[in-house]
Parts: sequence; C-alpha cells; structure tokens
Amino acid sequence: MYSLESINFQNKSPEQIGELLIEAKKAYYTSGKPIMDDHTYDTLEEILRLKLPNHRIFTKVGHPNFDTSFDKLAHIMPMGSQNKVTNIADLVHYFELKFNNLNNYSSPLVKGRIEGGFIVQPKCDGISVELIYKNSVLINAITRGDGQIGDVITQNIVKMKNFIKNPKDFTGSVRCEIMVTKKNFEKLNQHVGTHYNAFLPNNDTIFYSNPRNAASGLSQRLDSKYSEYCSLYAVDIYPNLPTVNDEIKFLQQLGFTTVESTLCHNFNQIENIYQQFLIKNRNDYPFEIDGLVIKINDNKLAQSLGNKNNRPKHQVAYKFPASTNTSTILNITWQVGPMGAITPVAQIEPIELSGAIVTFASLANHDLIIKKNINVGDIIEVTRRGDVIPHIEKVVTKVSQNHVTIPTICPSCNTLLIRESKFLHCPNTKNCLAQIIGSLNLFCHTLDILGLSDKTIEKLYLAKKIIVPGDFFKLKISDIAPLDNLGEKSAKNIINQIQDKKEI
Repeated sequence: MYSLESINFQNKSPEQIGELLIEAKKAYYTSGKPIMDDHTYDTLEEILRLKLPNHRIFTKVGHPNFDTSFDKLAHIMPMGSQNKVTNIADLVHYFELKFNNLNNYSSPLVKGRIEGGFIVQPKCDGISVELIYKNSVLINAITRGDGQIGDVITQNIVKMKNFIKNPKDFTGSVRCEIMVTKKNFEKLNQHVGTHYNAFLPNNDTIFYSNPRNAASGLSQRLDSKYSEYCSLYAVDIYPNLPTVNDEIKFLQQLGFTTVESTLCHNFNQIENIYQQFLIKNRNDYPFEIDGLVIKINDNKLAQSLGNKNNRPKHQVAYKFPASTNTSTILNITWQVGPMGAITPVAQIEPIELSGAIVTFASLANHDLIIKKNINVGDIIEVTRRGDVIPHIEKVVTKVSQNHVTIPTICPSCNTLLIRESKFLHCPNTKNCLAQIIGSLNLFCHTLDILGLSDKTIEKLYLAKKIIVPGDFFKLKISDIAPLDNLGEKSAKNIINQIQDKKEI
C-alpha cells in the first residue's frame, strides 16, 4: 500500500501526483482493495489542489469516470460583466455617450450632474454568485459562469460567512460576491500550512497565492472544505426597486452584508472618492478591491440604457492603476496564435501583483523586444493592466548584452515565417497544428461553448472527429465522454451547448 514515504512524492510533479490519486481512486471504487491509506490520499490531494487546482480529478466525485460534476442552471437575474474605464475623462465620456444614444430621453447629465445621482461602491475582486430564494428559503446558489448558465454550489454557500438562511418574506434573487478577507486569507494559509507543510521537503510550502484564487478554489470544492473562510457581500437584488439606494437599504433590512455605498451627484464627488481609495482606503480595506463601481441610481433610467454583449450600460468599473513590480526574465518562448501571429512570452521570476503570483508576462511582438532591448537575465518592470494581463513595461537594469534570437521558422510546423510590420506570421494556415487548434478553440470561445480545453480539442482533431469548425455540430456524446475522463454528463452538457448555438 502506498504511503507518503514509499511513493517518494517530493520528487514527483503535480501531474504525476494527480495520476497517482486517480489510480488510487480507481482501485478504491472498482476493486474494493485500496492501494493508498486515507492520510496519504488526503495529503496528496491537498498538495495537488494548491499546486494544480484545475486538475481533472477535482471536477469529479467518486470514480474518475463517474458522471458527478457540478449541476448547471440558468440565471434568473442578469449576471453580466462590466465595462471599464481608467480615468475621470473616460468616465464622463462613457456616460455622455450612453445618454446621447437614448431616443426617448434628453440627456439627464447637466454640467456633470445627474438627477438621482450615482451610487459608488468598491469593486470586489471576488467570485460572483446568484442566490435564489423562494418564500424565504434558499433554492439554489449559481456561479456567474458565462453570465447565463453557471454551476450550482449551494452546498458551499450555506457554510460561508454572512450567509442569510431565511430572509423574511422574500422571493427573488440576490447577487453576491464571494470574498476571502485579508484576515481570513492569513488564517486559511496558516491552517493549510499547519496541516500539510510538515510533509514537504526542503522547507517547501503550499498555500493559496491570493484571496481571489482562494475564493475561486474554495467555492468550487466538491467537498465544501474550508468554505467557512469565505464571506458573502450582497451587491444587487432582483426584482429591482426604484433606486439602487432603495435596494441597498432593503438588502440590509433582510440581513445581508452589503459593500460600502456612497450617493454622489456629480463626477467631481466620484473622483474625490476614487482618489481617497488610491491614497489610503484601498490598502486599509478588509478585502481586495481593484476599482470602484459607478451605478446610475435611478433604475428606470438605468434600464432604459439596456445592455450590450451581456454588459449593462448603466454601470461601469472605474479601475485602479495597474500594479507594478520588478522581476528577472528567465526565458523567452514564442507562441503561435490562431491567426498565425507569433507572439513572444517571457517567463519571469515569480512576483506578486495585485494579490496574484505572476510567472509569465506578455511581450506583445518581436518589434517591442528590439525597441526595449529585452533579453533573458534582464531586470524588468511588470504591470498587470486592468489587474488582469501581466505586461513588461521597461528594462530597469540591463544585465545581458546579447540580443534575443528572433525565430525564422514556426515553432509548431517549421514553416518559414514572414514579417508584417511589427509582427511575425506563419503562412501555413492549412497545416500548422497550433493554428488549427487555436482557430477551433477560438470558435468555441466565440460561441461561449464551455468545457472543451485545448488538449481535448487537439485530441478530437487528431482523431479526425473535427477538422473544421462546422464539425463541432456533428459531435456525439460518445466522441467526447472518454476524453480526459470528462464523463457522460459533462459530454452531454457540451453537446447541448453546441446544439444551442446552431440558431445563432
């Protein structure tokens, strides 16, 4: 029987640990003869969860081929994402543009003021979830997903802080942000470290890299473990009330914990709050925030603006400036895009930016490398633009005097590359595997078909199940279910998504 000592897990990669756990699960459920003791299994599982949280073993319960992934449900209330601005001029322009496009309203903006005002709230850097109540009883809790359909995680929500079990005389939906506060984040990592780091060699440690990743990982756990470290903050309610201010007061009356809200009547007041957060409030806040949310207070006016691309026009995220840190370039690789563009990507010494551990950063194109004289070994300044995409801004200290070798052939198909302005392109659109898989993946992404990874798409292509995008509509459950242990239910969900897109 496997034990921590006998399997020499210190020298195994996360992928190898995952395969060991799958082997142990199969033995447990099929032969009835365990090959690993519970303590060893639990320890390895926790190490894998923190090192490789998206491993396929965490999307299943029981036997790896059993069909037991999260159920999915459609949302009742809108769960779209937000448009973004990064300065006061763009904020003013955003709302002026929206009001100028109204047919039935004269612009309610008068010298930077609006009747009814704006509601300004901190933008939670968390995970959105819809709580659906009927007759004061929670029916379902659904993650945002693609904005229309999400995962049902009710069993995790009921264990989180600030959860309201029976809001009095309420039927409707409440949108919450799942957050791990800074204080609970420290407690969580301390707890995880106490239980698991003792088994790691050479003073190695395992931990959640930042509060948002912790909130994402904990909310999606099938065993509900550590859900108590998460907190719920209510930000919206459905059906709507006349004003956002009314909704906030009603949520508080029901017992929900809401985020801080301020009623502003002009853009100068909004900018003053923004600057206060930049100077002090952001760092002092109990949880991670990455900007402010500006909402039109009058819901009748807000709803008249409508939505576009699943983004409400009546509110916008006023983002904080990108976080900055310095690091060292360890390696530069070249990736092939779905349209044949060859993009350089830098592997860097791990650094923390906006609460996230960053190990790769974009270099945009080969021309940027030449202009900024970037090479392996150089110390560079890295930002997370919009707190999302790591980007190299400049060289802080030039260490290497050599120049990066710009590729002349495609790293995927060895075709001679061509230069078009600042960019390198592979012209082999018909036979370059990276382009083919990339374009098929882009097709899925464009149609919001979830659940098909690059690896799965490549396997389908190599098996000649899909050659061109139209072949997705010919797929059967039996084509997908055996791949990557997806299971019949996940395969059925994917097929249903694909068939639903036929009418688009």
